[in-house]
Amino acid sequence: MKTSISQKDWTDRAAKVLPAAGFGNFEPGIVIREAKGSRVWDEDGAEFIDYLIGSGPMLLGHGHPEVLEAVEEQLAKGLTFFTNNARGIEMAEVLVDAVPCADQIRYVSTGGEADMYAMRLARAHTGRDKILKFEGGYHGMSAEALMSLSPKTLVNFPQAVSDTAGTPESVRDDMLIAPFNDAEFARQLIAEHADDIACVIVEPLQRLIPPEPGFLETLREETEKHGIILVFDEVVTGFRLAYGGAQEAYGVVPDLCTLGKVIGGGFPWQLLPGRRKSWTISTDQLSATRRSPSRLARSVAIRLQVSPD
Repeated sequence: MKTSISQKDWTDRAAKVLPAAGFGNFEPGIVIREAKGSRVWDEDGAEFIDYLIGSGPMLLGHGHPEVLEAVEEQLAKGLTFFTNNARGIEMAEVLVDAVPCADQIRYVSTGGEADMYAMRLARAHTGRDKILKFEGGYHGMSAEALMSLSPKTLVNFPQAVSDTAGTPESVRDDMLIAPFNDAEFARQLIAEHADDIACVIVEPLQRLIPPEPGFLETLREETEKHGIILVFDEVVTGFRLAYGGAQEAYGVVPDLCTLGKVIGGGFPWQLLPGRRKSWTISTDQLSATRRSPSRLARSVAIRLQVSPD
């Protein structure tokens, strides 16, 4: 059944108030009205199978009854308190048990925010400035992350190429870029810049590319040898490749990881788990406000669905 305002009407209105007429990540000519389970409907009433699943978080589908029940129960008790709450402590205990590298965790709002904090934390912990990432790896929208994601200029490794305007040269100078899955190149690069590298950040499964045998193991070996923080960006792989993420599936445990998408279930809620040694500095500025009990209630319900137990 058609709604009173057509999809064309909505796209025309969007063109007036949104850059490029959309939210930035998908074809702006599609305007979704509602969703249920594995299906979505646009503003003209057309029905689609939802293979996007919200870019990852809707693993259980839209409107899962146990998730809705948990969220609705919490909504009546309050949305956010700016303080600790029991749901957050309970969820942290669950996550520490689930994720191999997690001695402690910090809650944040987006995957990109988690990656940004991971790089900052590594710099604070080591007292070093340089970040090593891999060409084609996606780690959010920070200045450091938007280096050689999809470079339009061909340069020699390890030189970084900014993917966007507005990035200071000083940021580019502190980035080292390596080819994904080239263990020997990574080994040599780490050895050459060992005294300057704060962390190596990597998607253990980069986009659609699985790691070659020995690649992640080499990164773990070399970072441990030189006192460098190893960060796994598991925003995509966490609770999907295995309950404990890629680090469980591949048997390589980083110092820090970032988690999101599935664990938030559609709420803006992500995680920064890490080994206790990585939290030895002050973390007062690491997003102390992101402990909404309504988000946590949703994640507790999701955990009950995806847990192997």
